[in-house]
Amino acid sequence: MFTNVSYRFSKYNRVKNITIYVPDDASEEKRYPVLYINDGQNAFFDENSYMGVSWGFYDYVKEHGDCCIMVAVDCVFDEIGRMDEYGPWKVKRSIRKKLHIEEKTGGQGDDYVKWIINELKPFIDDNYPTIKHDCAMVGSSMGGVITAYACFAYPKVFKKGAALSTAFFIYPHEFKRLLKRADLSSSSFYFDCGDEEGHEDSQMSQIYIESQDAIRAQLKNKEGNFEYHFFTHTTHNEEAWRKRVPLFMHFLFEEDHHV
Repeated sequence: MFTNVSYRFSKYNRVKNITIYVPDDASEEKRYPVLYINDGQNAFFDENSYMGVSWGFYDYVKEHGDCCIMVAVDCVFDEIGRMDEYGPWKVKRSIRKKLHIEEKTGGQGDDYVKWIINELKPFIDDNYPTIKHDCAMVGSSMGGVITAYACFAYPKVFKKGAALSTAFFIYPHEFKRLLKRADLSSSSFYFDCGDEEGHEDSQMSQIYIESQDAIRAQLKNKEGNFEYHFFTHTTHNEEAWRKRVPLFMHFLFEEDHHV
């Protein structure tokens, strides 16, 4: 069952379009964990997706069975606004130059995560048969940035997460500091990278790979359940991410270690 709602991001007076998928057998007796999906317009149906190809979450549950309630939150539809909302910190000038961005951007990400925790999540928990303590997030690229931030900064809420093709390189020092103090002992976190994330820009592809390696190195010293995958001949788009849905959904919701 799908429900479409509009919910206000109160701090910025921004209305967010949200698509909620609830398994048909969900009830007071049959409750489900919740998966929050960033770039939610790309979650379910090709015709709604930004690039015309969705992640196919609905196809996944039709084939594999229901495992969670899904809350797909649409992004801000211009690139700077999206980087503002999904950026936990201001983007440094040197990184903006590398990305050919002149405007200052980033810094609303913590507000966005707190909005989910303090406003959206209570609404979902009050109106749908959720398992309140079993909460996950998924995203890709900048959506992966905010997913990783949510899981590392608020691990007691987002105990599970999947960050695909994440642009960790935008905030290398910030993530290093965050991970140094993060208690992830009860966390399950999936992340991955392709070898052609920069498409034809081999230098950018290498930057993606190196930033993933830096996160992997830090996570090796942390307690918790972590899974990393590297894909060859794989670019940076929804078509590539759709193929990984069964992989991370199994990790998050079906393996014995999930919390």
